[in-house]
Amino acid sequence: MKHGVSSRYAFCTRRSFLLMFAFAGILLQSVSPSQAQVGKPWGWGYNGYRQLGIGDVNIDWTNTPVQPIGLTGAVQIAGGAYYTLALKSNGTLASWGFNVYGQLGDGTTKDRYTPVPIPGLTSVVQIAAGNSHSLALKSNGTVWAWGYNGNGQLGNANNNDSSAPVQVLGLANVVQVSAGGYTSLALKSDGTVWAWGYNGYGQMGNGTYNDNNLPVQVIGLSGVVNIASGYAHSLAATSHGAAFAWGWNGDGQLGDGTTTDRNSPVLVNGLAGVAQVAAGIYHSLAVKSDGTAYAWGQNSYGQLGDGSVIDSIHPVPVLGLAGMVQIAAGAYHSLAVKSDGTVWNWGSNHYGQLGDGTYTNSLAPIKVASLQGQTNISTGYHNSLSLQAAVQNTKASVSNLALAYGKPITLSATLKNATLGGVLLNKPLTFTLDGIAIGVANTNAAGKASLLVPIPLNYTAGAHNFTATFAGDTSYSGSTAGATLAIAKADTVLNKGVYSGSPGMTKTFYAILKRKTDNAALINQSVTFKIDGNSIGTIVTDGLGKGTLSYTLDETYNAGAHALTVEYAGDGNHNASLGAGVLTILQATTKLSIDSVAGKVGATVTLKAKLTRKTDAASLLAKTVHFQVDGVDVGQGVTAAGIAPLNFT
Repeated sequence: MKHGVSSRYAFCTRRSFLLMFAFAGILLQSVSPSQAQVGKPWGWGYNGYRQLGIGDVNIDWTNTPVQPIGLTGAVQIAGGAYYTLALKSNGTLASWGFNVYGQLGDGTTKDRYTPVPIPGLTSVVQIAAGNSHSLALKSNGTVWAWGYNGNGQLGNANNNDSSAPVQVLGLANVVQVSAGGYTSLALKSDGTVWAWGYNGYGQMGNGTYNDNNLPVQVIGLSGVVNIASGYAHSLAATSHGAAFAWGWNGDGQLGDGTTTDRNSPVLVNGLAGVAQVAAGIYHSLAVKSDGTAYAWGQNSYGQLGDGSVIDSIHPVPVLGLAGMVQIAAGAYHSLAVKSDGTVWNWGSNHYGQLGDGTYTNSLAPIKVASLQGQTNISTGYHNSLSLQAAVQNTKASVSNLALAYGKPITLSATLKNATLGGVLLNKPLTFTLDGIAIGVANTNAAGKASLLVPIPLNYTAGAHNFTATFAGDTSYSGSTAGATLAIAKADTVLNKGVYSGSPGMTKTFYAILKRKTDNAALINQSVTFKIDGNSIGTIVTDGLGKGTLSYTLDETYNAGAHALTVEYAGDGNHNASLGAGVLTILQATTKLSIDSVAGKVGATVTLKAKLTRKTDAASLLAKTVHFQVDGVDVGQGVTAAGIAPLNFT
């Protein structure tokens, strides 16, 4: 061992292994599945500490499923090293089996051969059993622990064992717990993972090898939706379907392509779409969202299920399995339940833990023929457990939303366990808008499913109905929630250029019309240009949202600054907008010419001057022209058709 496990660690492993091999059992006749009740567990395999709960009988193992005495109403089962926990539908717990460290939580250290209640705990929503300590998560997000505490795995700031539940300190908003060999894990609603207890192989994932009797955060992980604590290594699955591992890696159980221990999380190679992970002593499992299973690590007994006994430092597919909904890893065997309620297992069968009526190991999954309709599974070190849990109610909830037309929106919903309380992780919710399904999203560690609708342009301004639906599964009833999505008209913006010019010049005015929410160009929309509030023309925007107007400046507007505006009246999905600026009109340059004339003294002649504008050579009308002869004013004329005449004698 690397670090700090007491002599009791050796007792709880080596002594127990020796005892298991020494026992000679008389097989018990199993109960027929037809006699079983919903909420009544099954167990098979090693029973040396009476962890199958069948009473004080001389039966140390069984290769067919049996049922514990006097337990009904169970919704979850959890197998520790040599003991068992059960969560009931009323939020209370029962336990049985080995109890030398108080891991049964009944206030004693006496082994129990049949289920006994754990006093003082209510409103429990999830349980976990480790080598010799236990964890319970309550609906208020607090965690409670009991049993062996030599390495601080109870998380209560000391190292004293406790035969009754004590609260793990400094933890809130927890949504899942997992108990390993001598380490504990908790997943919080913000997607972070916390660990405490033994850390000799780095299985706490905080970058050290130091034990801790208070929770510390696992570094470098976010968006986690599922956790698993093995004997000395840990696993996590994220909302993006990736799997991470840390801790002991002597047999490749971290799946990173090495056998190097890690004290911080590393990515498991080649896995995507992971929904759930499970950790044994020396091997790891993952089930993907498509229902296929993968395994890696030690394979001496075929516990990887790939048809061989060759260890693998990379994930390999488990043969012949599809439709998996849950997996569990024992010491040297693996267990899975399918969506059809059948149970499959593979690997070591020395104590009948494969439940097929033999003691022959299996290198690929085999079906436990006598079990049907199962919904929940777990494993002890050398035994297996399953349960047809009573269906628990769920409650989906959504809130009214509002957005501007053209703006991306994230629809979200929360799914909770209405029977026990708490949120439900990794459950698919289907979203609809106006009765049409638009996508599916899984709930995260906070029980929240979020679906991004990039730019819902096909949904016009106004009120729309959206729903989130959980279809239900073998363990949970379906539920639907609905709310209103209010889409408001989008604001728009008009951009235009800056202009100046003199009368006679033709200017091209332009404007670009866009939607503010997504900066998209608006096409085929009418915009009107105005000078000093007077319309000078209306145009239609092109494929780039641009509208152009050619306008010739004339003498309507005097030289100087004038208000140039462009206006959009809006439509059913867009608000009106106004682009305002300045048009500067400059004085035009003119050209004046006069023809030479001749006459006699005393005679009257007509002087003529031609006045034009240089910019466009236009004749200027009604303009006064002053005439001089030899620098002396002789009179003035007013232009008509650009010609100013003056009779001069």
